[in-house]
Amino acid sequence: MTATAANADLRLPDIHLRAEDFERLSTLVTDQDGEGVVALLQQELGRVVVVTDVRNDDVVGLDRWVYYTDGRSDRTRRVKIVMPVDADIDAGLISPLSYVGAGLLGLAQGESILWPDPSGAERRLTIILIEDREELV
Repeated sequence: MTATAANADLRLPDIHLRAEDFERLSTLVTDQDGEGVVALLQQELGRVVVVTDVRNDDVVGLDRWVYYTDGRSDRTRRVKIVMPVDADIDAGLISPLSYVGAGLLGLAQGESILWPDPSGAERRLTIILIEDREELV
């Protein structure tokens, strides 16, 4: 595989979401103008593979804590992607309408994606660990 092909794979890895998360996110962006991060999230939702088997529920979805790195520092961050009304950056609760939230959705542990920040510069987001859903524990 060439370096260009490897970067293409990193840019848009396969993404998977549970049906419930896909429906909630689709509803969220349906009435939004397709600009900025909304357009990115709409694009991502267009390539989602919906999973129904709980054994495949090892991807970043709504209401799950995820540890990730952003490629700009060695620091691992912990966030939970929640609907915008519940977002609280100080508590680590981020919206899927944030650049990081939209970029992390649907990735599996160990996967990376090249993802833009608000300035348009790309950074590498890498999933380190996804915690179990609280209701499944």
